[in-house]
Amino acid sequence: MRRQTLLQAAGPLLIVVLGIAAFLWLKSLDRQPATSMDSTPPPFVQTLPLGPPRGQFEITIGGRVVPSREVTLSAEVNGRIIARPDTLRAGRHVTQGTLLVQLDPADHELVLQEITSQLDGVDLELKQLDVEARGLRDLARLAEEDVKLAAQELQRLTDLLPSRSATPAGRDRAEREWLDARIALGQLRNQQELLPARRARLAAQRQGLIARQERARRDLGRTRIVAPFNGLLAFDNVEVGDFVRAGDVLLKLERDDEVEVACQLRADQLRWLRDSLDAVPSTGPEAVALEVPTVPVTISYRDNPGQWTGRLTRFQGGGVDPQTRTIACRVLVPRQRPDAAANRSISLMRGMYVTVTLPVRLQTPLIEIPTEAVRPDGQVWSVRADRLVVHRIPIARTLPNSILVRAELTRLKPADRVVISPLAIAYDGMAVQATPVSTAVDTGEAVAP
Repeated sequence: MRRQTLLQAAGPLLIVVLGIAAFLWLKSLDRQPATSMDSTPPPFVQTLPLGPPRGQFEITIGGRVVPSREVTLSAEVNGRIIARPDTLRAGRHVTQGTLLVQLDPADHELVLQEITSQLDGVDLELKQLDVEARGLRDLARLAEEDVKLAAQELQRLTDLLPSRSATPAGRDRAEREWLDARIALGQLRNQQELLPARRARLAAQRQGLIARQERARRDLGRTRIVAPFNGLLAFDNVEVGDFVRAGDVLLKLERDDEVEVACQLRADQLRWLRDSLDAVPSTGPEAVALEVPTVPVTISYRDNPGQWTGRLTRFQGGGVDPQTRTIACRVLVPRQRPDAAANRSISLMRGMYVTVTLPVRLQTPLIEIPTEAVRPDGQVWSVRADRLVVHRIPIARTLPNSILVRAELTRLKPADRVVISPLAIAYDGMAVQATPVSTAVDTGEAVAP
């Protein structure tokens, strides 16, 4: 009981002592605040130098090889196939004038023979008409003499009637003979007048037979189907013994000296090509707006060591594709034979997927900026006189490892150094310490999907 009373009396005193000790300890920790700021050095930044203004870059897209000219050879006459070279099948090369299909010409030869005989008959009738014309001319002269003599006899008998040296009956006979002579002369003249009409009818008949004869000759020639040019047989659908009718598709032949590459260009790519120095405009502003600029093109294939050169020649004609929003174009490429210096090189063939490279030579200089120097918000930082300069750039073209900006739309100069390292805080005019870094920038462009 006594111990409990002592603890109750000493407890408050112990608490006061502990409080005083704590107060003295906290007071010993008190320091006077600093009266001057610490000198923090400017942050270090890594920089890359900008190169000279770019005057060209390349547009690389994918394309598919298609024939530049493909001819469908159809039957122009009815007939049965009697001959066809066994070695000429789809995929084989043929030269111009090579016989591909021979139809039976017998029926067409008979038709031609019949028309020729009819034409010979008309020629004989024309010769007969010439002889008849000469005969009618002679007979008409004799008839005129007969009419003259009959008229003289009638006049003589008429003069003798008053002296009763002639009788009225004799005069009537003379007048009848005169009338008969006139009638005969009139008939001959009518026949002469009909001769030109008969001649014109025979001439028209002859012209019609000549036209039929020419058509029969053409039909006879159409029984032989030959290659119109050097090319590759892409399709064959007939055999010896088949009967074909006019219009049936027999063969397809494509040119072997050149091909086309079907590709698609975006509107911005087409705009760069129009700005290219190599673009050759057509005559008139309307043609320039409606035609593709004819620029040189390089074609490459992944399995071929060499390259082909061609030209962008035309739009495909379908306008803008509503699915991809691209414009279909055609590139004309000579089908080059394998180079002797290139091992296992191949020729361009239908269906190949190739890479089309179009060089763009610009009229407007472009500043090339490395991709690592472009901030997420589109800013680019440069260092001038150890001060940070903030630029907001309008991107003109994006390359795989860099971007292009029109020189007149930015304050950046070719001699500037751009910052590629991050900064926690950045503002225009901020003091920095530049650390140069040298690296190469890729100048190509990725293949569009």
